[in-house]
Amino acid sequence: MANISTARPLSTYKSGMSVRVTGFEAGKCCRGRLLSMGIIPGTIIDIINGNGQVNVRVRNSQYAIGCELANKIMAIPVYDCNKCSAY
Repeated sequence: MANISTARPLSTYKSGMSVRVTGFEAGKCCRGRLLSMGIIPGTIIDIINGNGQVNVRVRNSQYAIGCELANKIMAIPVYDCNKCSAY
């Protein structure tokens, strides 16, 4: 399992990265909204665009998440060997 202490806010990751959600630093309202979008701990999120609002792909859906909400989603990077340029 990943070390949660290395988790950073979703808003700090660059476009094109994939991250795994480790938790939230949000209240009930924000947490409920994230859960309704399918963003739960363990979910892999693809970051499409990270300028101001963060555009993400979660499973087969795309969402635009505001900067403040993106700061409350804690995540770690996911490294997929199939995407490595060495292959």
